[in-house]
Amino acid sequence: SHTDFSNKFATTDFISNHPELSSVSAVEDPSIKILKFLGTVIVNGTPTPLGTTLKPSTLIPTLPIISNDSIIPGWKNILERDGPSGFAKAIVNHSKPLLTDTTLRDAHQSLLATRMRTFDMKRIAPFLAHDMSKLLSLECWGGATFDVALRFLYECPWQRLAELRELVPNIPFQMLLRGANAVGYKNYPDNVVF
Repeated sequence: SHTDFSNKFATTDFISNHPELSSVSAVEDPSIKILKFLGTVIVNGTPTPLGTTLKPSTLIPTLPIISNDSIIPGWKNILERDGPSGFAKAIVNHSKPLLTDTTLRDAHQSLLATRMRTFDMKRIAPFLAHDMSKLLSLECWGGATFDVALRFLYECPWQRLAELRELVPNIPFQMLLRGANAVGYKNYPDNVVF
């Protein structure tokens, strides 16, 4: 809005001749506040993931008691008995659709920022082994699980797999392994991935 600039009298030394143009206003633009908030949420997570004025539920769920003695053999047993080629043949010869449960990887990665602890997974693992024994696989590995287990949950991702395997011996585990970024968040050079 400077008159020299508006009237096209500005030269290459216009800014150095008018230092008042470089002074920054002390008033913060509202859009900057929004950007700072979004940056904080991206880096640190949502400050209040749940409503703070809500009272906790008084409902106490009753969990079924499931014995590991009653686990029905599943696709993992076929893999162990017949090997990879026998496993592949059994899949090809299977006439019904086969399902993979992604709760232990994609569901909580998408809905809970991958913050589901091994403790939480172990609580539902016996149910999966008992009532979901016909699943082709459980996708419980890959994506952001490795990074989040180490960086945010302070858990050993390998120990998680071992503990889940003890509780779910009959369903194969599946991993999401992306092409160019493997289990990271950005593309890696080919010599890192291959």
